[in-house]
Amino acid sequence: MTEKKVKFNSNQSIILDPSYLDDAKDWEDFINLWFVSKEVDQRNQWLKGDIANKVAVIHGDSSLRKFSKEVEESHPTVENYRRVSRAFPKSKRNWKLSWTHYFIASYTDSFKKGIKTFDSKKRYEWIEKAHDNNWTTTRLKEEIKKKNAFAGKKDSSIFDYYEEYIQKTRNILLHIEKARLNDAERTKLIHMLLDTYNEFLVYLKE
Repeated sequence: MTEKKVKFNSNQSIILDPSYLDDAKDWEDFINLWFVSKEVDQRNQWLKGDIANKVAVIHGDSSLRKFSKEVEESHPTVENYRRVSRAFPKSKRNWKLSWTHYFIASYTDSFKKGIKTFDSKKRYEWIEKAHDNNWTTTRLKEEIKKKNAFAGKKDSSIFDYYEEYIQKTRNILLHIEKARLNDAERTKLIHMLLDTYNEFLVYLKE
């Protein structure tokens, strides 16, 4: 099963056949499938960015707001996907780093609308550092902050990105099927959430 765990088409998109899971038996098969599914997620984020970028190129920048509504995504999210796609052409993408690495690094350069390009190539240097030093996204952001390398008002956009994910988490929590939980399970979830909140508070204030 391991040999056929993944296929690539001419555009290097991953084709993951669900039947591979049916054939999986060995521990290594499941490990491989998990990593492949993570790479599928990674490439899908890039594909979304490439889609958004092409929509803007063909239909104009203003079209992305309408496009966002029709695909049921927030406008900032679509713009973020587009930004990362535009900041890193396919030759500059490395699947060993997460899309979030590239998102953070993209904000070390400013995009100049007048000339439709970025003002420098600092973002490439930061990605290389993150790759060579095996940095997490948190470490990459910390290193960029130490160098005061975020361009313009970029931190606010990064805030918007994380704020949106917290909002999604909130929506998930408020739609839990509570009727299917007993009192002990509800209490346990509450304590887990409180513990996570306290850990987050300490981490954020360090």
